[in-house]
Amino acid sequence: MTAETSRRGTPAGLPPARPATAIVVGGGWSGIAAAWYLRRRGVQVTVLDEQNSLGGRSSGEKLGDRNVTLGGKNIGTRYTEFRSFVQELGGGPFEHFGINSSRVEDGRLRTVDGQSRAAGIAGFLRRTPPRDVVRFWRMTRWVRGDDQDRFLGSPRFRQLSRAHGDPAIDGYFGRYLQNALVRPMTVRMNGAEPDELHLADFSANLGMLLDRFEQLTEGFEPVFGEFAATVSVQLGTRVEELLGDGSRTTGVRVRARSGSSETYLADLTVLAVPASASAALLRPCHPEVAAELDQIRYFPAAVVIAEYDRPVFDVAARAIFFPPGSEVSNAGAYGRDDRHIVRYTFSGRPARRNLVSASMEELRVRAESQLAPHFPAIAQARLRHQVSRRWQQAFCAYSRRHPDRLERIDKLLGGSGGLLVTGDYRRGTSIEACFRAAREQVVSVVDNPSGRRPAVT
Repeated sequence: MTAETSRRGTPAGLPPARPATAIVVGGGWSGIAAAWYLRRRGVQVTVLDEQNSLGGRSSGEKLGDRNVTLGGKNIGTRYTEFRSFVQELGGGPFEHFGINSSRVEDGRLRTVDGQSRAAGIAGFLRRTPPRDVVRFWRMTRWVRGDDQDRFLGSPRFRQLSRAHGDPAIDGYFGRYLQNALVRPMTVRMNGAEPDELHLADFSANLGMLLDRFEQLTEGFEPVFGEFAATVSVQLGTRVEELLGDGSRTTGVRVRARSGSSETYLADLTVLAVPASASAALLRPCHPEVAAELDQIRYFPAAVVIAEYDRPVFDVAARAIFFPPGSEVSNAGAYGRDDRHIVRYTFSGRPARRNLVSASMEELRVRAESQLAPHFPAIAQARLRHQVSRRWQQAFCAYSRRHPDRLERIDKLLGGSGGLLVTGDYRRGTSIEACFRAAREQVVSVVDNPSGRRPAVT
């Protein structure tokens, strides 16, 4: 659907019970998911993204002669929605990767791995105070027993948080468990310290911890290519304004790569970008929604992927999570058999001080010096290739009383026709959570003629 053909859609004021045309703003996983669910329902979809490639933070980059993904790439075995998407597009195969998280304890690495996860967690819990053990295992039973409790908006986690006054995680667990298990999860998944993520939102972290992980053998690029063949994709296109007639959204005004201004009209407009980007677009027409979205926090991060001339990691330990105070949060092999390719991630509070001032080369060298005591091979390894990327809004860390905020957003949007808002702040930051959030929102608009939006329970 081009800008010209979109003008032939249903006239404003006479919306169909089911939209025939849709514009999806954002070509990351939330936008891809929304477009996929809409297309499966017979909607003609145009995806608009200001970047030059699909995938958002999971877009590819050339490292020597191969493509690598600097953002999230691990796929849980319980990622049912995403795996259906890949299967429909003929993607695959998958290869085992593992949760791949270790930390230094008493001078040695203690690992929680995808194939021995229960034993690894139990090893940490042996040194944990009994109260924290009981609390943690109760949560894991919830996550294992009910699919809703694996994602943001879990009914049980919301109830638990309310009972304790919605504390941050550091106000619920003791220091040992925070450093051993909680902080590695919150920093890797949200870029947040335990005092920056709230108890109601911890379900999404445990949902990922208790999964087993694989990755696509050929990466995401073939999937992006197959997806782009099913919808219209306009890259290098910045959405500058929502259009409407006062009662419903009718389209968008964009700035194209050429610098020209164009108008796209459709029955449905989907905002599938970070909360702050949606807030900027909604502020002129929905200021109360924008004010709620402004309260959702994102944290920066940087990633360096370096290829060396020899393996850096051994077979038994392929990654390390660094202790509090380190600007490099974790380092690990890019793949199970790619022990010569190291992925360094800089996130969490210590990293934020240097993400702007330090060069990526400086960050890598400092990370190598911290890796060397535990993996001495790095000292002899010679760098072959390096790619890197910084994101100002790399990780979503939600907000205080986040489920209540989402309810207010949906209530405020309840009377707004032609508009759907989704993203990594609805069900969690994982790829699967983005797909589930998009599915729920699409169902609320396309499969439910009344337009009633799903409640966050």
